[in-house]
Amino acid sequence: MSWLSGDQIGRSRATVMIVALALFNIGFAFTLIWVAYVAPQPGAFNNSAAALPDFAAFWAAGRLTLEGTPALAYDWQAHRAVEVAGLGRDFAGWMPWHYPPPFQLVVTPLAMLPLWPAMALWVTLTLGLYLWVCWRILPDPLALAAALAAAPTAIILVNGQTGFLVAALLGLCLLVIDRRPVAAGIALGLIAIKPHLVLAVPFALAAGGRWRTFTAAGLTVIALAAVAWAVFGNAIWAAFVGSFNDTAGVFVGTAVGKARWEMVANLYGWARFQGASFGLALALQAVLALAILVPIMRAWHGDRLAPALKAALLCFATAAITPRILNYDLHIILIGALFQVRHALKVGFFTGEQLLLGGAALAAYLSILFAPGVAWMLATVLFAGCWWGHARRSEAASQ
Repeated sequence: MSWLSGDQIGRSRATVMIVALALFNIGFAFTLIWVAYVAPQPGAFNNSAAALPDFAAFWAAGRLTLEGTPALAYDWQAHRAVEVAGLGRDFAGWMPWHYPPPFQLVVTPLAMLPLWPAMALWVTLTLGLYLWVCWRILPDPLALAAALAAAPTAIILVNGQTGFLVAALLGLCLLVIDRRPVAAGIALGLIAIKPHLVLAVPFALAAGGRWRTFTAAGLTVIALAAVAWAVFGNAIWAAFVGSFNDTAGVFVGTAVGKARWEMVANLYGWARFQGASFGLALALQAVLALAILVPIMRAWHGDRLAPALKAALLCFATAAITPRILNYDLHIILIGALFQVRHALKVGFFTGEQLLLGGAALAAYLSILFAPGVAWMLATVLFAGCWWGHARRSEAASQ
């Protein structure tokens, strides 16, 4: 049975649409790379942060580490000076380093290369891992095409962000959690570079009694912190803690530079974009998080639901409840969609499911191309649709 067969969308038509979108995504990304990085023309765009890849922040942190001053990665002025040197020109604004010290263990070897080869290597390695995990979830060429066609793919190819890596680690965790719970915990612990993206996962693990995975994840985080301390010393941790005010300023919108709420793909970011205060926006996000945490914990409690369905619901849930998720982080939702399709292939698609998935893909593009109005709804709508379409049917069948 094809994962996009049935009366609603034929396999051949779906193949054409997905492959065409994947090719468009890749072509669009390389066009932007050429215009912004390879053959830039004099003008305001090329002096702005828009023409600066996010990976420059990773590379600069690694270079400062290689120079024996890892703690300076959290000094915005010193860090920016290294970015300017690596880029070969100045730019407006800031591209600071907010990540915890263990991530410097990863980016420092990359900084032994010049900025652009290092970014190419980073994107290649993380994209390869992401595609491999997608294939493991759903071994179908269309799954790989869908992974490349996903809206954030072009963004990450251009800016070198962490979206491929985080989505791959979460997908790998959920793939092996039943057979190899410790390995799943290690994969989850490695997401300590962006722990806010998986806030729903500990609640699900606790509700499901997955204590081996829970413990392995915690020990992995502790081990990474210990290695970073042993390699970099106390100063880097003091600098990291000392940077919290600046990092909080980015989240609240009081940091130097204009807050780019259009990139924040959750309810909090949408509310701030509409002019809501920090307190009101955060309260709305908290209400949504509580409304989703209750059913996700119920879903992971016991064996009523199939593993692939639990995985899909958890991916959607963790993307919906996080207080900060940007448009380049939305591959987590694609991982959930692949698990959802994997489950549907065994039990059948519910009415409208394929249209739901296709509509979510379109909405992802709209949310990136235009100001946010639908981005924050993606994970929530997919969670609700998957819950009512599959989870309720599974629970009814088990009774």
